[in-house]
Amino acid sequence: MININPGDLVTLKGMSKSKEKPIGIVKKKWSRGVLEIFWVNEDVANRYAVNGIVEVKKLEVISEANRQSS
Repeated sequence: MININPGDLVTLKGMSKSKEKPIGIVKKKWSRGVLEIFWVNEDVANRYAVNGIVEVKKLEVISEANRQSS
């Protein structure tokens, strides 16, 4: 299973090289491989019919959030 955490920048799987793609920030991890996403470009996300709750298997990470241990 892919390790996606809150703060990571994500897009739909298979669209990393597309010019226009939905880009989102992970807000919260839910159980059973479901994430709550804030879509940065909501108009494009609506075109691809994605809402704020998406399964992990449908996403890929564009950039990981900077995590520092304290």
